Formats: sequence, structure tokens, C-alpha cells
Amino acid sequence: MNAHRLHVTSKRRRDVYLKRMMLVFTALILVLGISVFYGTRLVDAHDRTDYTNTADHKYYKSIQIVSGDTLWNIAEEYMNENYDSVTEYIDELKKINGLTSDDIQEGQFITIAYFDTDSR
Repeated sequence: MNAHRLHVTSKRRRDVYLKRMMLVFTALILVLGISVFYGTRLVDAHDRTDYTNTADHKYYKSIQIVSGDTLWNIAEEYMNENYDSVTEYIDELKKINGLTSDDIQEGQFITIAYFDTDSR
């Protein structure tokens, strides 16, 4: 009878141990999955590095929108040959500033990217 009780106790301990290990394993998998999911959603601060002129250095600055400003005329003023088109530059401006449309308002501040070839 005593051997039977030891066997039952041993089996119960083994079952509790296995359940705890499964819980820990499941928690680790869940944490890993959440980390991967949210990690891919973080802002990517890396810009393209295949610049036409490697002596150019990319900078950012904030400008205030004045009456009559559009993303198009801002792009024409600040972009250079490192961009393939005005549309590419506008897309970057929208991405940098979290804009979902081309609408900008007077008094609004936006961050613009520009290249400076004289920084060396």
C-alpha cells in the first residue's frame, strides 16, 4: 500500500512538473511572438545608403508651413539628384511626418530631408 502511495505521489509530481514546463514553454513562445510582431512595427530609422554621390550627407530639419506651401513645392526646393523623382521625395516626407495625404496646413511644422555636399 505504501509503495502504491509513493507511485501516485511521484506520478502527481511528474504531472505538475510537466504542466509547469508546458506553461513556461507556452509563455516563452508567446513572449517571442509578441516581440517579433511589435519589433517589426518599430520605426526604422535607417535611410537608404545607396546615394548617388557618397560625399553627400543627409540631414533633417523642421520647417513651418506658410500660406501657399505644398509638398510639391517643398520637394522642388529641398530635393536633389539623390532622389529619382519629386514623387519619391514627397513619399519620404509623408513617411517621415506620418502623413496619410498630401494635405498640409499653414502653421504646421514638418520635418524635411535634405542633402549637404559641403559638410566634409
